[in-house]
Amino acid sequence: MAIIITTMIQLIKTKQKFPGDIINDVKSGKIHIVCMGQNGLTHLNVYAELYCKIPREILNQCVELVNSKKETGTLFPKAYISILPKSETPTDWNKNPQKLGWDELENSIKEVFNANQDHLKSEIIYFTLESSYINKTIALEIIEKIVHNDDSKDLFVKTIWFDD
Repeated sequence: MAIIITTMIQLIKTKQKFPGDIINDVKSGKIHIVCMGQNGLTHLNVYAELYCKIPREILNQCVELVNSKKETGTLFPKAYISILPKSETPTDWNKNPQKLGWDELENSIKEVFNANQDHLKSEIIYFTLESSYINKTIALEIIEKIVHNDDSKDLFVKTIWFDD
């Protein structure tokens, strides 16, 4: 586990947290979860549907909207969960995957920080991202860039967890 310390925000690369271990902090707003826009057996479904009781129909609409617009969405105020649009890799069964460029991904991640700053006001943002739907190396580079920005000292968030 690596810890990167900046002037105000601590970025911690961590092993995936068990949802049941942190759900009370998520429900109270201490932790803001960031998941990928993908339904199924995903982190989004576990946190939103199972623990926060967001109906599948609502979750499906949110995921579809996030991915079609390639913009971040949030389930706030029902849940302290944000959804990033997915970026897929071409496969035999998916010849035309949705792809996000660096700028699109950077804008999506910045939207997470903006939503947290303006609305959710959580002290911890937990990026729990599936590698099949995003390039985690690029996502981490973007987060590090945001954290090292001079304006980051004014952010409400104090700690970022990133699934390693």
